[in-house]
Parts: sequence; C-alpha cells; structure tokens
Amino acid sequence: MGCLVVGLTGQTGAGKSTVSGILADCGISVIDCDRLARKVVEPGSECLAQLVHAFGREILKPDGSLDRAKTASIAFPDPEKLAVLNRITHKAILELLERRLERLQSAGETLAVIDAPTLFESGADRFCSMVVSVIAPEGLRYGRILERDGMSCEAARKRMSAQQPDAFYIERSDYVLVNDGSVKELEEKTRRLAQILQKKAGE
Repeated sequence: MGCLVVGLTGQTGAGKSTVSGILADCGISVIDCDRLARKVVEPGSECLAQLVHAFGREILKPDGSLDRAKTASIAFPDPEKLAVLNRITHKAILELLERRLERLQSAGETLAVIDAPTLFESGADRFCSMVVSVIAPEGLRYGRILERDGMSCEAARKRMSAQQPDAFYIERSDYVLVNDGSVKELEEKTRRLAQILQKKAGE
C-alpha cells in the first residue's frame, strides 16, 4: 500500500497553520513547505547562488544569508522579477519535497500532508492524490492578519487582495474546511478531518 499524500492549502488568515498543527498532533506526518522554502536558500545552497545571480548581492545580509524582506521588496512589485523568484525557488522546493515524500514512503508511512500556502501556484499539487483547503470569511481573516502579523490596515488589505478568492480553492479541493467559528470549533472540525484522512489512508 502506498502513501496517501494530501495537500493542505488556503488563504492567509484562514487558519491553515492551526489546522496543520492539529493534524500533526493527531499523529499525521506533515511537511511544512515554508520550512522547506527557508532550507533551500541556506548559505551555500545552489538555490541561493541562483537568486544572487538573478537579483544581485544586495539580497544578502552581511552574514551571507538571504534577506527575505529585501528580496520581497525587489521581486513582489515587479511581475517579471516575481516570476523569476518563483521559478528558482519553486523548483528547489519541489525537489526537496519529493525527497521528503520518498523518505516517508520508504519508512512505511501511509499518510502524509503537504502544508503549502502556494500548493497550486508552485505545482506541489502534482504530488497529491487529495487536496484540503482552509477558507474563512474575509472579515475574520482581516482581523486575524492584523492581530497575528502586527501590520497596518492598508498592508493587511493589500496582502488579502493578492490572495485567491474562495472559489479558486473550492473548485480545486476534495475537502473544504470553513473556519468561521471559535478555535475549539476549528479543532473539532480538524480532528474529524484527521479521522477521515486516516480511514482513507488505511483503505
């Protein structure tokens, strides 16, 4: 029996990270793509060398590590530069992700969750036989982003406007978790989801 690979994604502020943490608490192997994204740009990595070649040494901190804020300020306002950034980093992340999945499968894991905010945009959904999306009403997401990230109202709105709408996730998902209540309600919904995934992986 192979490993059931489930993609977990959703809008910023929807509660995806909370869901991911609860699934891990339920004993499910979770691969955090944000962590992989940090790993592939560590000093000495091929990915970092390619980024420096594309954007110049100004994207490095004095210690030689990637200045993520500086890189974002250069790439995000320019669609062409953003495409270059994504092409370089997504390729490296997908290669590392594939190795992690192979390792889990070799270890006999029957279920693995890929926690990826850009699951579809990066192409990571190609590894998944099932996709779960976490969505939440806009007002709730806005409040959570302000509270969590301490950003201005304008910055929060800007970040949200760059996100895909609910329909984007609903159309591409096998299971949609709507986080429109309390943390306790989200936990109950997620634990039910964990049972569904574990049952499906055992079939």
